[in-house]
Amino acid sequence: MTPSGSPEPKRRGLGQRLAWVSTLARGLVYGVVALLVLAGGVVAALETGWGKNQLRELVLREANQFLAATLEIDQLEGSLFRGLRLTGIRLSRDGETLVAVDEVSLGYSVRELVQDGTTVRSLRLVRPRVSARKDADGRWNLASLVRRDARDAGRQGPGRAIRLLAIEVVDGDVRLGSPLTLAGFQLPTRYEMLNASLSFTYVPVTWQLDFSEASWIGRAPDLTITRLSGGIANGSTGWELSDLQVRTPDSALTVGGRVVRGQNPRVPRVRPRSISRSTPNDFAFRSGRA
Repeated sequence: MTPSGSPEPKRRGLGQRLAWVSTLARGLVYGVVALLVLAGGVVAALETGWGKNQLRELVLREANQFLAATLEIDQLEGSLFRGLRLTGIRLSRDGETLVAVDEVSLGYSVRELVQDGTTVRSLRLVRPRVSARKDADGRWNLASLVRRDARDAGRQGPGRAIRLLAIEVVDGDVRLGSPLTLAGFQLPTRYEMLNASLSFTYVPVTWQLDFSEASWIGRAPDLTITRLSGGIANGSTGWELSDLQVRTPDSALTVGGRVVRGQNPRVPRVRPRSISRSTPNDFAFRSGRA
């Protein structure tokens, strides 16, 4: 027997406690390693064709909850953490295809997608085709595709900020089934060979487009734009044009100012800050009522 007061029992108790701590530490390490392996397996699975197809179906389910239309995507490729490429995109309602795009490429940071709104670094649209018209209530059908949850001065829109830092449109085609006028000018109802580089900012419930350059062939009435640059914004008080420069094959026009909403929104007030034309007699719109 160990004599009374011997340190042997104390050493034995300390050794047992150390063994328990060691076992717990090993268990925690093994658990962390298992979680890392599991996370790696999930990420690896998502990067496979099967995983991307599951993600495509998830995107469709989530998007269709916020859309008053049906979104379809044929294929999804790329990296979930840096950017994706989608092909065969269609947005339709009541059997009518309103928007179709051959290819959409997205570049982003996962953190920027969820922090302080949604930020997309780059968006490339190849051969987008848009068909728009006014519904029986006088509203454009495209304006009601997104379910709205924010309101300001009678205007509605998504409640989350959206920033698209660089947008590229390649060989677009837009057809309007209803006349479109802006400040008394009748705009084309068909836009062919539409190419553009721009950015988009939406802060509930105002939006702004900043064009680096854009060009198109306009029909009905004819208006071909060889280069457009500057800013266009739409807020609670009306439209804002910022150093908007427009060039046609024969003339050039620079406009800055506002189209202000009055008590009767069908009769906007135009307050131009600056208008200049290189050849005043060559540049003309067909006038219509606002």
